[in-house]
Amino acid sequence: MLNYLKSAFKTTNENVIVAIPLLIFYIIINLYLVFAKSMADTPLEALIALFTITFMVAVFLAGWFYMIKKAVDLSKKIFVLDDEAAKAHLGLIKEFPAGVGKYFLPFIGFFIIFIILVILLSVFIFTLGINVIGKIDFSPEQIYMLTSSTKGLLNFVETMPTEQYILLAKWNFLLMGASFVFSYLLMFWIPEIIYTGRNPLVALFTGIGKLFKKPLKSLYLFVILTVINFVLSFVMTFTLMFPVLYFIMATVYLYYIVYVLMLIFSYYDGEFEREDEEN
Repeated sequence: MLNYLKSAFKTTNENVIVAIPLLIFYIIINLYLVFAKSMADTPLEALIALFTITFMVAVFLAGWFYMIKKAVDLSKKIFVLDDEAAKAHLGLIKEFPAGVGKYFLPFIGFFIIFIILVILLSVFIFTLGINVIGKIDFSPEQIYMLTSSTKGLLNFVETMPTEQYILLAKWNFLLMGASFVFSYLLMFWIPEIIYTGRNPLVALFTGIGKLFKKPLKSLYLFVILTVINFVLSFVMTFTLMFPVLYFIMATVYLYYIVYVLMLIFSYYDGEFEREDEEN
């Protein structure tokens, strides 16, 4: 596992250009969401906005994940000259439209299936929580404190009865546990689409199947990524009041996102793709 962690770090550093489409997409999608929120006043306009967002997400995911796959492929090549290596790494940006052409339709399906899975999981978690943990009843005063300001949020936490605090802690544990399992099961879904070309529904199940070919190793990888993500998220909450520090942490988190995907794709390539080629 240490070799994968190191190689993914090296691949990320050599292919920082992969972060550019992510940054551009983040800006564009946020601008569009602001526009859609102010302009979509009717159900038809809201539906058009939803279709547009689906289209934008599919275009981005298809091109970006193909770039990541190509970056992993490049990491296995040996370049004699530094100029050749630099040219090859910068040339990854040309792979984006190629990825869109190859995987646009599969990622339309991926996005739709993912939304359906999230809805089903939310309904399941809500039903399970209500029946097992119980409903938390907040008073109007508590709701006002919770939504008014940061100071109100602190007052809400300080004045919360012990019974509510215990219930809230149980709900948080349930949500975190469900998110962990859900994310773990879907860890190889995207690489499965990119590497095998299978349709997203089939790739969902075959990706889960590969996950359990080496369950302990895959779980170890996912736990490492989860711990790092938790630490970074925890640190970022303390930088919200300091713009410069927050910008630095946001940059670090952007790098972490790229690193995570490089690591997952590298792991998939090393553990499953080469194995499939040998077979």
